[in-house]
Amino acid sequence: MKKTENLSPQVLIIGSGTMCEDDCRIHEKWVTRYNIFNKVRFDSAIKKGQKCDLIVFKAVDHSGTRTVYECHINNKFVSMPLNIFNDLGIYIWNNYFRPETQDTLIHLFLSQTDPGLGIILPQDNIDNGMSYRQVNPIRRIYSIRCNSIHSVNNNDLFGTDILGYSI
Repeated sequence: MKKTENLSPQVLIIGSGTMCEDDCRIHEKWVTRYNIFNKVRFDSAIKKGQKCDLIVFKAVDHSGTRTVYECHINNKFVSMPLNIFNDLGIYIWNNYFRPETQDTLIHLFLSQTDPGLGIILPQDNIDNGMSYRQVNPIRRIYSIRCNSIHSVNNNDLFGTDILGYSI
């Protein structure tokens, strides 16, 4: 194994809303709808005799405003693929965009190794109140897509020892 390789699969970590408010983890509704949309697309393709992968996000941990999801393709847990990461981000943007704020309530949308019980991220620290948040993560995926850049690559939002991708 190369020093830069990571054998731990990447999961999707999403945070939204405000603790103890009606909007806490509002993203869960949109991930559920994305799963339904993919199931309908899969069933339709199968009926037409076309090849199609069944993509399902399974919630494996909930804590505060955050949820950890495993990505399953054809009932097999896989490390979070970049194209599906982007696709879900665009789906949430297209369906949850709020004109009054020109954004969504999603404050965390990243893929990295599972942080474990409690969803304490390596990015959480005293300076951010132990609650790391990104600035407009869904808007940034949408903006990249609109500018014809079709991928979000690893970037410097994480330390060199944290593998994953985010925007």
